[in-house]
Amino acid sequence: LYVTVRTKASSWQLWKTSLYAACTFFCTFDVHFFVHRMYNNCMSDYIARPLAESILHARRKAVILEGARAVGKTMMAQRQLVGVGFSYETLADANAYELAKTDLHGWLESLNLPVIIDEAQRIRDLPLAVKEIVDALPAGHTQFILTGSALINRGGLDGQDPLARRAQHFTMSPLTQREMHGVDTSLVDDLWDGEPDVSFDEPIARQKLYDLMAAGGFPEYSSQYAEYADWERERLVADDIRAVLGDTILPDEKLDAAIAENILTRLLCMPGGILNASALGEQLALDRRTVDRYVGIFMRRFLVSALPNLRTAPNRQTFARAKIHPVDTSLSVQTMLSKGRDPMVNPVDYGNLLESFVVNQILPSVQWSRIHPDCFYWRESGSGPKEVDLVMVSRDRIVGVEVKSSSRVTREDFKGLAALANDQRFYRGYLVYTGGRVMKWPGNLWALPVAALWKTDAF
Repeated sequence: LYVTVRTKASSWQLWKTSLYAACTFFCTFDVHFFVHRMYNNCMSDYIARPLAESILHARRKAVILEGARAVGKTMMAQRQLVGVGFSYETLADANAYELAKTDLHGWLESLNLPVIIDEAQRIRDLPLAVKEIVDALPAGHTQFILTGSALINRGGLDGQDPLARRAQHFTMSPLTQREMHGVDTSLVDDLWDGEPDVSFDEPIARQKLYDLMAAGGFPEYSSQYAEYADWERERLVADDIRAVLGDTILPDEKLDAAIAENILTRLLCMPGGILNASALGEQLALDRRTVDRYVGIFMRRFLVSALPNLRTAPNRQTFARAKIHPVDTSLSVQTMLSKGRDPMVNPVDYGNLLESFVVNQILPSVQWSRIHPDCFYWRESGSGPKEVDLVMVSRDRIVGVEVKSSSRVTREDFKGLAALANDQRFYRGYLVYTGGRVMKWPGNLWALPVAALWKTDAF
């Protein structure tokens, strides 16, 4: 029975019912207790995602959930959404895909609502067909959840998004440290309105922090990181990247895998770097427009994310001179190592990785926060440029986060935040560092240990 359950996890509810029926038949408490304990052990392998609650509280008729491959979308849908009334269909199944491609409207009308449609990006006209159905449904309840490993088509209605004002969008990111520690509250809310506890003192060793960055947050990879040999880790990430670049995730999207890999490798080896498409194009003998197009592809496939500069683009989405972060630091670590660069011995690479690691702890939690700020970085050009790595903006308030790989802080480390504080919207600022103590500084500034980002007693 135990082997059967472990290999049929996706159908666990059916097996649970059957096993409990068998227990009733045998009428033995020991068997019932064993099955109950076995069920808890199976479920304990799964880390619940706070994003599921946000999706369940969505008020639109449709929800679009996007995110990288193997980030946990399907598992969350099956473990946290199907159990509350949603049926489940996947276009990764060949039969379902052929049915939907042949008679999309007929296939949709045959589904039991509310429904989750996994890998929805595989059929370009799906959002338009869903629009026609949800327009006839009463408001107030989500009837369709479309998930995709790339951006689901948003140009199916004369170039416009067919589900505009009908769908709420969510992005699933790799696991954050808070999620791994079972903390379901939003880090954004704590940074915004929490009171850092000055009695908190928990330093983190350099090697341990490096291991956290190298393991990253992709569920399967991070959970087994310690079990892999060094060469296995490097090969695993490289193969995964090639699979994503070589996979036909989006219909009709064309790319040259060799060009894509060259550009992506450069970006992953400079995490948190400011994109200069012209300079990168010159290094690789490519046109700037080609670089821009491939960066767009990487973003649509959730390999990298971009933070615009608040200074130059506060009210529009532009990625010229944006900061490019890997969606997970494991991608950067293994790519650096494959190129002969060891972040443990290179302080610049280590510091850049730490910046992306901190950004990757904060950005996902925006989606289950009360605040829902927009996120940027801030850089003021000039002879002595000042910069803040992450700036969150909500209405008339700004919260800044600067990252330093040092275990000690000085007044000089706060110069970027101090310059940002000249903005009348400035609310508070944090310097995340690798030391252990929470320290309050004048001007509503805080020195915050990196471990405080996931420890419940830090705020």
